[in-house]
Amino acid sequence: MNAVAIGPLAFDAERLAAIAGLVAFLALTSFLAWRVDDRLARWSTWTAFAGVAGARAVHVVQHIDGFFFEPWRIFALWQGGFSWAGGAAAVAAMIVILFVRDRQLFAWGAASVIAGVTITGVTAFLTFSRTDVSPLGVTLPNLTGDQVAVGGEGRPIVLNLWATWCPPCRRELPMMAEIAEAATEVDFLFANQGEQTAQVDTYLRRQGLMLREVVLDPQLMLSRHYSAVGLPATLFLAEDGTVVASHLGEISREVLIQKIEQLTDREGNLQ
Repeated sequence: MNAVAIGPLAFDAERLAAIAGLVAFLALTSFLAWRVDDRLARWSTWTAFAGVAGARAVHVVQHIDGFFFEPWRIFALWQGGFSWAGGAAAVAAMIVILFVRDRQLFAWGAASVIAGVTITGVTAFLTFSRTDVSPLGVTLPNLTGDQVAVGGEGRPIVLNLWATWCPPCRRELPMMAEIAEAATEVDFLFANQGEQTAQVDTYLRRQGLMLREVVLDPQLMLSRHYSAVGLPATLFLAEDGTVVASHLGEISREVLIQKIEQLTDREGNLQ
């Protein structure tokens, strides 16, 4: 899957690219503020804030129904959910403001933005990995001991890799259980990583979670096969079991629904 591990930290590749570009932009403008004009430091700080805020704001507006009853999730940036177009528009507006206020600094500011965009693109290119991973072709036991095939059974699948010790997993499971219960065009498969039946069953009972299908993967075969460098990891598998998309880390309701729609639309177009 498109994810990168740096020491103990794991990043979704797209998110890592954005962070790398932002760091490069701030580092260059800090250097230019020292060497050219210290006003670039203030402008770059506001530009970085505007870019992140604009990217988040457009995403929230596009999915306002999902945030209406849980407005606190607007600030749950760790769940993902950003609009590249919104961020680009906000940064472009800050460049225009700089051009209007001080055309001498405009060239330096524009060069810093270009450098940040370049680093973002290079990082994305270097960390990109193929998503069309072939199916593992295994069956895993569920909580009652029955064997369940993992993908390739003629139905698109949302495969969630999780563990009871993982805080982001625990946060997203109730929401995913709700979406899974209402889903009709895709199947959900919750593959516990590295734990035993009693531990998983006890946790689900105590939390009152009714997951549609839970399987046990004590040997972490799925994590290794799909190169999941952290948990939770959610993979979206086509009818033949190949990976169409993936998401590392806690997933938001909006992103999950969006990925499911992309998966089902793809399957519909192939038929």
